[in-house]
Amino acid sequence: MAEWFRLDVSEMDKLKDAINRSTQLAGPVIDAVLRNEGAQEIKENIAMILPSSGRNWKGKGASASAAMPAHFKQENGTLSVTIVARGKYHYLYFPDDGSNTRRHAGNQQFMRRGAEAASASIVDMCVGRLIDNFEGG
Repeated sequence: MAEWFRLDVSEMDKLKDAINRSTQLAGPVIDAVLRNEGAQEIKENIAMILPSSGRNWKGKGASASAAMPAHFKQENGTLSVTIVARGKYHYLYFPDDGSNTRRHAGNQQFMRRGAEAASASIVDMCVGRLIDNFEGG
């Protein structure tokens, strides 16, 4: 089963306070952030650390690091978003999860590391949106 990414508890205090101050239900607001600008932030952070083989021959498609974040698939859940590589870039699963082949180093965890790098920004987005709703409502 896939390893879930969790935010650091210390980052959550300001989000918890914003949720408590919000006059609206916080769930839909957080869902909207995660599905839109939050997911984009995660995709961009993952794309920045994707490996590039440097291989180049006639007819070879763009490397994952050059093609992303446009080729990520986003799966929305309740208060969650899952980002996966799709199509011909699904091979990224192998270097990410720890699977090794003779020539490739595994366990790079770029999907998890990209999500972690985006977490503080996403919390700030959620807090900002909740505060805007609180002040506007």
